[in-house]
Amino acid sequence: MERSHLSTLSRRGFMKGSALASLGLGVGLSGLTGCAPTEAPKADQPAAETTDAATSGYQYEPETSEGEWIHTACQRNCFDTCMILAKVVDGTLVKVKGDPDNPYTAGGLCVKTQSYVDWTYSEERILYPLRRTGTKGPGCTFERISWDDAIEEITTKWKDIIDQYGGEAITWSRYQGNQGSLNRRVLEPLFFKMGATYCEGSMCNNGYVHSLPYTTAGVPVMRAEAIAEKSLYISWAHNPAATSLHTMKFIKEMNKNGGKIVVINPVATVETMWADVFVQLKAGTDVAFALGIGKYLLDNDMYDAEWIEQWAQGLDDYKAECDEWPADRVAEVCGVPAEQVAQVAELLWENRENACLKTGLCLGRRLNGGMSHISIKCLSGLVGHPEMYFNMTSSGGLQLFSNGAPAMQDTMFEGKLPSEAEPVGTVRNYSSPDLGKVLTSQNYGEDHNFADNPIRSIMFFGNNAMVSHPNLNLVKEGLMREDLFTVVHDLFMTDTCDYADIILPAPTNFEYEEFNGGYGHNYAVHNQPVIETMGECVANWDLCNRLGQAMGFDDEAFHRDEQWFRDLFMTDKPFTYEEFVEKGWIDCEPKTFDEAVYNGEGFKTPSGKFQFASDELEHDHGTRAPHYVDDPESLQGDPELLAKYPLALISASAKEYLNGMFGNMPDNNLLFEENYLYIDAEEAEERGIADGDEVIVRNDRGELHRIARVLENRIAEHTVYTYPSTWDKFANYQTVNFLTTDARADIGRGVSFQSCLVEVEKA
Repeated sequence: MERSHLSTLSRRGFMKGSALASLGLGVGLSGLTGCAPTEAPKADQPAAETTDAATSGYQYEPETSEGEWIHTACQRNCFDTCMILAKVVDGTLVKVKGDPDNPYTAGGLCVKTQSYVDWTYSEERILYPLRRTGTKGPGCTFERISWDDAIEEITTKWKDIIDQYGGEAITWSRYQGNQGSLNRRVLEPLFFKMGATYCEGSMCNNGYVHSLPYTTAGVPVMRAEAIAEKSLYISWAHNPAATSLHTMKFIKEMNKNGGKIVVINPVATVETMWADVFVQLKAGTDVAFALGIGKYLLDNDMYDAEWIEQWAQGLDDYKAECDEWPADRVAEVCGVPAEQVAQVAELLWENRENACLKTGLCLGRRLNGGMSHISIKCLSGLVGHPEMYFNMTSSGGLQLFSNGAPAMQDTMFEGKLPSEAEPVGTVRNYSSPDLGKVLTSQNYGEDHNFADNPIRSIMFFGNNAMVSHPNLNLVKEGLMREDLFTVVHDLFMTDTCDYADIILPAPTNFEYEEFNGGYGHNYAVHNQPVIETMGECVANWDLCNRLGQAMGFDDEAFHRDEQWFRDLFMTDKPFTYEEFVEKGWIDCEPKTFDEAVYNGEGFKTPSGKFQFASDELEHDHGTRAPHYVDDPESLQGDPELLAKYPLALISASAKEYLNGMFGNMPDNNLLFEENYLYIDAEEAEERGIADGDEVIVRNDRGELHRIARVLENRIAEHTVYTYPSTWDKFANYQTVNFLTTDARADIGRGVSFQSCLVEVEKA
């Protein structure tokens, strides 16, 4: 039987007559969603409950039907990893809400999850294996097949490829999806056993993670709840109202207690409403602003000389870089008032003993993003308190459960193989931004030869690549190859599924057990299945067994059951499995800063010191200390490119979506409203664009269609703003990643979504 392609739905049609159109999460939908509220937001008061099952046509009334509340989790690639109570009646999920007993979730869930019940029971769920029957691409058709047939087709194809071209002609692409610490990486032994090409790194936070070794090496730790007690909160390239909603109540409490707030961002975020200083710098100039602050602190003896003498190295090299950035030059390059350098520097010095300096993930997602992290981190060392700086929490529950299985522990950044499954050969690798180049069989950089032995099969799981990856027209070109055998393991007919040969059904997080640790809090979170697995959906651990055994592999990695993983994840934990299940979450005391960052009596760096400058940075990146380099695709970049595309495009998270997820849910699309391009009034007038006009946003990589939303002084000069995450088949507007570059960031080989120049014209 054929499974029809999902229909294209109009947001304007959605909006007509819907009560949901008036709902927001403390941010008016008529303004810059999540960025420019028209009134004081209530972002610390998340929506407490999701849409109930009654809206999905189920027979149960969630408020009155007798049922059971079960502890479970929202285990997505999100800071918050919320603790959930799910109401189940006669084996049916009818309602979910935040766990009111947990101090972090505090009874509330974000707007993304308001459709969780409908999402679980959606008629568009993929419940059985499917085989493509038509041409690849949008509009393709599929027929239902058995699991036996699906496994046989996949493994027969893989065996043929390995026989003819070797295992490196196969690759896989995975991210988190709705998986926890167990299922996120449990399929990796299969691909390492085959000698498949490995996609190292992620599209998340490589710039931050790989910049750490140059300064402190260890990961700073801070409880989210501790923000409320700070006297200064600096939000740098961060928008927690959309990405870490549950921290907003702590930020607001801190502000009510008299704490100061500094927001550094090209776009006015919700936090701007409370900010004592709002630095609206040009995108990509963060290093310049940070070095300017460093110069002011050094020139005015606002640095901890005693601490630096004992615990740091490289101050002279760092000072030489700072000396290049007097306030007037900072103002010119960053597009901000010169006096803001002194304002931020003085607040940082005055509150150094009780400050929080929080950077967002987008900071590292540009061509000079890694150096941005290093330059900002140096400010915390300059005032003698490196513990103030953090990007994400990496202790407590996350340390207990992150990448717990033996085959998942080794990094493959340099092509290293895990110790088990007796892997064959050497791993060919590429970085996450490279997917389009890899699938179109290009040679690029050093040792990245994909022309001589192209990728002939790829498997996607936990990843809607046709929404999430950069330079999507190139990715699409690769996926359209008839000689590319593509397997997708997913819950819905995503945009990526349009290019699949075989689709395998995946369960929701309500259908299988998982172990989680959030990277925005310190709680270990248990995900208890609350309903039976729907249809013939199979979790990743089971899929690893099925595929591995069908490939003829006898290794232990392909013969494990849920109990094996349960025992593994609960080994040497400070609580029992029974306690974990009963409560649903455990407060895991985070490591102290000394435990997390220091090693004995020093830092975990090669020098044992906090490194303002280092031989390692010079060797790897040509500069001993943080150094400003123009982002080639920014307002300070290539003049020839800038003449064609004079506007910097920022794309950051919408509160209604999460990366490539929820773009198929009608309620989320209703709340999202139109897919706007936010543009300053001066830029709009210059182009003859009025509020509400349809516009085309374009560059050499592609184009988007958007609705113009004209704003006054809410965006940095020569900058426009839009949101990613929309699915083509559910929107009249393409995802922003048809425009973004696949060039690697400077450190960590990560993505550079935010390095993007465009032109905008009236449609």
